[in-house]
This record gives sequence, C-alpha cells and structure tokens, in this order.
Amino acid sequence: MAKVLLINPPWTKKGGNIWKSVSSCMPPHGLAILGALLEQEGHQVQILDTHAERIALDELQTVLTQRGKNVDFVGLTGSTMTISYSYRTAEICKKAFPNAKTILGGVHASSKPHEAAENPNIDFVVRGEGEYTFLELLNGKQLSDIRGLTYKERGRIIHNVARTWIKDLDGLPMPAYHLLPIDKYFPAVGSYKRLPAISMVTGRGCPGKCTFCYQPYGTLLRQRSPKKIFEEVQLLVEKYGVREICFYDDNFTTLKPRIREFCQLLIDADLDITWSCFSRVDWADLQLMKLMKKAGCHQVMFGVESGSQKILDNIRKQTTLERIRHAVAIAKAANIDIRAAFMFGNPGETEETMQQTIDFALELNPDIAMFNIATPNPGTQMYAWAEKEGLLSTENWEQYDIATPVLTLPTVRREQVLAYYRKAYRKFYLRPTYVWGRLAKLRTFADFRQLLAGFRGIIDAGLRS
Repeated sequence: MAKVLLINPPWTKKGGNIWKSVSSCMPPHGLAILGALLEQEGHQVQILDTHAERIALDELQTVLTQRGKNVDFVGLTGSTMTISYSYRTAEICKKAFPNAKTILGGVHASSKPHEAAENPNIDFVVRGEGEYTFLELLNGKQLSDIRGLTYKERGRIIHNVARTWIKDLDGLPMPAYHLLPIDKYFPAVGSYKRLPAISMVTGRGCPGKCTFCYQPYGTLLRQRSPKKIFEEVQLLVEKYGVREICFYDDNFTTLKPRIREFCQLLIDADLDITWSCFSRVDWADLQLMKLMKKAGCHQVMFGVESGSQKILDNIRKQTTLERIRHAVAIAKAANIDIRAAFMFGNPGETEETMQQTIDFALELNPDIAMFNIATPNPGTQMYAWAEKEGLLSTENWEQYDIATPVLTLPTVRREQVLAYYRKAYRKFYLRPTYVWGRLAKLRTFADFRQLLAGFRGIIDAGLRS
C-alpha cells in the first residue's frame, strides 16, 4: 500500500486579499476520480485542493510540513496557464517530502512531456488519461511496460507508447468527494441559481474539431450512462446537500437519447436540483430542451466564438451563423437562459471581423456573454499552426490566460485585439435595454447580489485601461 498525496497546485504566489477576486472554484475532477481508483485498489490517499483551501505558493511549504514526512508519492496536475505554479509546487514538495516520488499529469504535461520531464523536481510524467498509468506506477509495474508514462533513466528521457483511451467510463469509480472540501466550492457569477453548487463531468472526447480546443482523447466521444450520472447527482444532493449542478462536459447534449433518459430519471425522482450545461449549436433540439427545462435545466452555454463566417471556418467550428441563430432561438423558446462565449484574435482576424463579432453578440442578445482572447494552448491545432508559422509571441505560459494576446497575427495588431475585447464588454453590458432586462428577471436578493458581482467583473474586464 502506498501513501499518496494528490495536489491541485496554487495559482497565486502570495496569499491575502487576492482571494476576493476569485470568480469561481470547482473540484479537480481528474484528481478526485484518480483518488477514488487508488483507494479502491488499497492505497492511502489524501487530496489537497489549494484553490478551495485558499493556499498560495508562499504558504504551501508550511502547510505540507504540518502534514509530516510520511508520503510515498505526490501527484500534481496543471493547465498551460498554471504549469509554472505546478513546477514550483513540485520543488516545494521535494523539500517537504524528500523521499517521495513526484508525478505530474494534466493537459500541459500531456502536450509537453519532454519539458515537464526536464524539470529536476518531476520524477514521472503521466500522459493522456492517467488513471491506470498512475495506478500501475504505484503498483510497481516495470517502468518500460507502463503505457502513457514518461520517465528518466540514466540521464535520458524516455516516452513510452501512448495508452489507449478508456472506452467504458462507467468502469471508473465515482469521484472521491469525501476527500474534497465540498463546502468550499462555488460556480462563476451568472452561471447558477442556487447554492451550494458543484460541477460534474460525465464524458470525455468530442466529435468537434475546433482548432483552439485541446483534445487529449481525440474525437472519440465516450460518455457515462444516464444511470451512473443520476446516481452521482443523487449522492451529491442527499449526502452533501448540493442544490445545483454545473455539467462541465464540452458538449453535454451530444447523445440525445442519453440526455432524455437522464432527464426522465431526474423528473421521476423529483430531486430538488437545478442545473446548467455546455452544448454545441449543432445539437440544438426544441423538444429536448423543453424536457431539460422540466428536469431542472435553467441555462445552456454555446461556444459561438465569432460573428464572421470566415473566422468560424478558419477555426473549424463546423457551423454557420444561421445555425447559431437557430440554436439561440430554440433555447429561448424553451425558456432556458443562454450563456454565449466569443473570442477575438483568431487566425485571419481583422478589425472588420471583430466588429462583426460584437454586432453578432448584440443581435443574439444572450443572457450572459463571455468575451475571451484566442489562446493557442499546446496540444491544439492552433498551437501547432502558430508554432510552425512563427506566430507565437511568447511561451511564457502564465500569459496563456484567454485575456492576453499571444499570437502575432499578420492581419491585426495586438493592441487592436485588446481594444475590441474591451469594447465588446462595454457595448454588450452597458446597454440600457440589457440592464433593464436583467433587472426585470430579478426574483430574490441573491439574484441581485449575483447581478452586482457580475457588473463588477465587467468593469474590471471591459473598462480598465
């Protein structure tokens, strides 16, 4: 039996009032599923979610020291934007647990395993779906026989062959919620109706081919069964008092029969739950959305991305402006709120196409609009294209934050992208019709507090110089 500490690393260097600006905090699903699997196989597991516990890098050494030295393996994760904090966390862990082996997984390490393995504080890199790779490592399997593993041997970095995808997600255990500080999670402003709220992930892979999307599992879509999803929702409601679920699948509604069955299970059980999800405009279906509404769904998010058909084609969105209009109309007809995401600074972008995006957002008039800056994360088609063409302005990963231009495009300047990004927030949210429309939907004081917090964020994102 191994003693394992799984860490969701800090993404701030110093503690203090920085936490007042944190917009949301949701569970590290990958670590929670991994933790459940390791426990199931007899290992002793702890999870330290520094986001939820509000632990900054400068506080981590003290926190880890208080846990003692009795740790055999430390497992870390990290996105591209936070990977520098993961590396720093690994360094701190080596000081706190000098005899423990450090294992790094997550999207960035899977895309840049050589970079990760070169870090002297990382002993092993787990690529792709890491549950069984991690388990085999703990169980002492011969290193050269572990698929999906990157490791060091006599000064050389060795990348074993990739592990095949996990086809049956129902075979994985439910996330180890008992290892997480459930009461400390909260969703983004405007994305929920009730608290306590928590996120869930019910599938992996996506049939889409968007160039900006990281696809570690390819386009093969695998989803858990309606019965398994319902059982997890039921556990969260009855054991942890959760009242809202945010489904974070890239496209929750792809397999319509699955969603119909899940909705019917919710309706038949009469669970006191509301929920939201992500979807693609291609799968918009009025009858399905009406059933979702009846089952407690109050909001759906569409990745619209651009108001220019040329840009949609450039990023392989595989949809049209007319399809987007149709999907938004369907959601409105089903009385489901709409959150829409848009991006500026995509390949081929010009001032004209960015203005078209703003105009399209105003035309669609979703309840919530999120404006971001196109970010070519490693592992995406966009990154491969930008690297080949020499268009990456930096590989300082902390700047890959969807609010900073890191592409040097020949068609538009960085300053212009930032200007339209800020302009979009002002134009969309400071319309009198929008403000009055949101006020008309207020039903409780909690609704008012959400609206007020949302406008503070808008001022920060769109009105700063």
